[in-house]
Amino acid sequence: METVSQQSMNFGDLPLNKFMKRLTVLSAMGLFLDGYDLTVISVALLFIKTQFHPSPSELSMVGSAAVVGMLFGSLVFGNLTDRFGRKMMYLLDLAFFVVFAVLAAFSQNMAELIIFRFLLGIGLGADYPISSTITAEFAPQRKRGILMVTTISFWVIGALVSYAVSLLLIHVGPDAWRWMLASGAIPALLVIWGRRSIPESPRWLVASGQAERGMAVAQKIAVDAGATLNTENNAGLDSQPVKRLASFTRLFSKEIFAMTFFVSMAWLLFDIGNYATIVFSPTIFKMLKGSTMTSSILASMAMQAFGLVGIAIVWLLVDKVGRKWIQSIGFLALGIVFIISGLVRHPAFGLFLMLFLILSVVDQGPGQLTYVYAGEVFPTSIRASGHGFATAMSRVGALLGISVVPFFIAHVGLSTALIVFGICDLLGFALTWWLAPETKGKALPTD
Repeated sequence: METVSQQSMNFGDLPLNKFMKRLTVLSAMGLFLDGYDLTVISVALLFIKTQFHPSPSELSMVGSAAVVGMLFGSLVFGNLTDRFGRKMMYLLDLAFFVVFAVLAAFSQNMAELIIFRFLLGIGLGADYPISSTITAEFAPQRKRGILMVTTISFWVIGALVSYAVSLLLIHVGPDAWRWMLASGAIPALLVIWGRRSIPESPRWLVASGQAERGMAVAQKIAVDAGATLNTENNAGLDSQPVKRLASFTRLFSKEIFAMTFFVSMAWLLFDIGNYATIVFSPTIFKMLKGSTMTSSILASMAMQAFGLVGIAIVWLLVDKVGRKWIQSIGFLALGIVFIISGLVRHPAFGLFLMLFLILSVVDQGPGQLTYVYAGEVFPTSIRASGHGFATAMSRVGALLGISVVPFFIAHVGLSTALIVFGICDLLGFALTWWLAPETKGKALPTD
């Protein structure tokens, strides 16, 4: 724990303590489950294709069903989180995951699998705005970038664990995919148990007219941090109740629209190529000369492992260099690597893997910061709604990418898809350079 003088301070100036670290891990585990589940389906598809013999459209639907569910879950639960508070939704969202992960594993046909994957996705999508908002609202402002990057970085850890579990299960037999899909329910139950002790956000309590409760929570956090909280002006929290919580239309008001447009479109442009390569990376590697099922899974796993290098770089720089530079450079590098990958004709397995490993490292610039920005640029009363809308738009991008890959493979070739993904990332670079604010070290917006 950091040493602190006994001079009173605002809530956002409190030092990092054990509570904040535990909250960050519990929030991060929601993203872990997203990475785990959306990666495990990429391996499970190899078995599902053999067992159910789906058409190309069915294959696309099962690969995208959870993403469609995430679109609805982030929109609805983001707004409900602003309306009814962070804590209730923080527990409820993962219940969707547990129930429908298990039901998806027992699917008897493609229709059941698609429906259950969609419903599971509602819980996954809900966790994005909930976890981001509660982490941002408790975090010390000078450490907020690191903590939020830690939260979203667990997506990659979930993906890596997913590949490791899949490798252990591929020899179980033709029903290995069922065990893969059900396995995520175990960590989800543990996370639900851990989250039950997390208090309501003091920022939301003050904004909703419960200033006394909000200050009580803030005071307890300050005591745990060994600090004294300034009681004036609600310790730097929102100074007065908000007349209307969760006003979705406010996202498109003159004062907010530029930020809504920036975080939503940047995330959409990033996820077009990001989700396509994640969901179909084993399928893509399996198409290359000399590959096997095991080598395809290992290559996909290596991509995620290399992504940890990019995450480490972002983690070290986000609260020093700032958000704008990291996201801009990441988008630019992604665009260049995608286009080069698309221009290389008939690549060998090793060359293609090398390009995709580079892609995984530079991917983490916008991969982390699109999430961080969405949690930092909106005021308290619409913070989760704004993040939920941005998350929903990112799922639109994900669906575009997931839909493009099977179509392009079947009709015009993968190379064209990779070039399209590169162009999208170059547009993301231009958008970030034009509209992105620098939020490093700044207090969260209030109402």
